[in-house]
Amino acid sequence: MVYVRFSKLAQAYFPNCSTASNAVRCLSREIKRCKSLLEKLQETGYKPYSHRVLSPKQVDIIFAELGNPFETI
Repeated sequence: MVYVRFSKLAQAYFPNCSTASNAVRCLSREIKRCKSLLEKLQETGYKPYSHRVLSPKQVDIIFAELGNPFETI
């Protein structure tokens, strides 16, 4: 089981942010905007203000809702 740092995932979704903390804020905002995504994540134990590491299940949920930022078109 591989856990993913929230900041690394945020930087993948928002590569144009100048810092990792800006990317974290952007991804956090996006998750909060999508109520269904937030609810699904909270069912897995996700806490909006203490999200340093994501489980594989949480990453899969985010990919399902927002798409996989690592896939190339």
